[in-house]
Amino acid sequence: MSTASSTSSAALDFPGPPPKSPDLLIVGGGIVGLWCAARAVEAGLNTVLLEKGRLGQGASGGFLGALMPHQPTQWIEEKAFQLDALLSLEKEISALEVKTDITCGYLRCGRLIPTRTEKKRRERPAWHDAAKQEWPETSPTGASIGWHILDTAPDPTWLSSKYSPLGAEFETLSARLNPRRFVAALTNLANTKAHVLENAEAVSLGDGSRVTLADGTVFTPGRVIVTAGRHSFGLLEPIAQRNLGRGVKGQAALLKPRHPINPDQPILYYGGLYVIAHADNRVAVGSTSEITFTHPTNTTAKLDDLIARAADLCPALQQAETIERWAGVRPNAIGRQPIIGPLPEAPRMIVNTGGFKISFGIAHKMADAALSYVSGTVPSLPKSFEVATHYACADSNSRGSGFTTLTTAPSGAHCAGG
Repeated sequence: MSTASSTSSAALDFPGPPPKSPDLLIVGGGIVGLWCAARAVEAGLNTVLLEKGRLGQGASGGFLGALMPHQPTQWIEEKAFQLDALLSLEKEISALEVKTDITCGYLRCGRLIPTRTEKKRRERPAWHDAAKQEWPETSPTGASIGWHILDTAPDPTWLSSKYSPLGAEFETLSARLNPRRFVAALTNLANTKAHVLENAEAVSLGDGSRVTLADGTVFTPGRVIVTAGRHSFGLLEPIAQRNLGRGVKGQAALLKPRHPINPDQPILYYGGLYVIAHADNRVAVGSTSEITFTHPTNTTAKLDDLIARAADLCPALQQAETIERWAGVRPNAIGRQPIIGPLPEAPRMIVNTGGFKISFGIAHKMADAALSYVSGTVPSLPKSFEVATHYACADSNSRGSGFTTLTTAPSGAHCAGG
């Protein structure tokens, strides 16, 4: 198989001129939009995919690739949705690799969480028991899944003993992939049958029956799915008359350790810091979460601090070479969960964004839900994903303190500013 490391630098071709009145128009060519296009062409829909820049080059253009489940305690439907998505993704990727001949760097490597305090040590049995109750014992491909309590960290060159004086927890559900290869494979698949237009910015969505581009081109589609990441919120606000979300900047770095590392090492996670081993002696570290920022793609001293913290946590990264610095802005919907479904003011328009940090792990399920709406079927989704829930959060915030609180944890129908 090919090991393409990024999306193609050449302009993409599409199968004939794009129809001005397609069955489906998808606005946004990141990870969610690409999955929607793949599902749509599989369903036989005449599909046009619009991307204002290059496919997969916004928030989907990073290199972290961590696919980690939420904590298994305090189980709620949002956690169940993500679990189902993570379990099904492995076979989805295998099928995608066969169709496109592009490997995606997927590996169920697990996650190692250091135990540094007595409080964390006392919590470990509850997490172990919750995982045993809520998670399956094996993955769909037969891999063992569980939450294990370790008295000592298994490899002090990977996880510093300074961070694990009381041992560590090791769960075997987490996985990693190479996001750029994954995007390249989805791009390849979408481009075989969908009409893909890059550098095509939608500036007005109307009620979904008339979509206008910056160059004046007009499309009159049967249905529209809005998957434009953080830009979705600006496009939707004139229609919804509400601010439905914002962008949160994240910075990350790709490092080359001085000595070869085992690419099968588990993901390290500590205090919001991720360390992910990849092939070719590369390690990705991330990420910041910045509500306010000056430039969406510039890296700053915050990334330098993150790299230093990663080297302290993971001795293998001491004096590592920085191969690439990256920054992007991820969509954070106002209800703190993805927002999926038709707008009441424009029923033919389906919003599908807000996956924030977990988009790569759930995008295929987000696409399935959106395509269900396109076909006239209401999918089974957590209530917190529904448009009505996000509208209620937006209305609540307009009367309160505003959109100020940032969180990534599932929290039912709680609002990000309430």
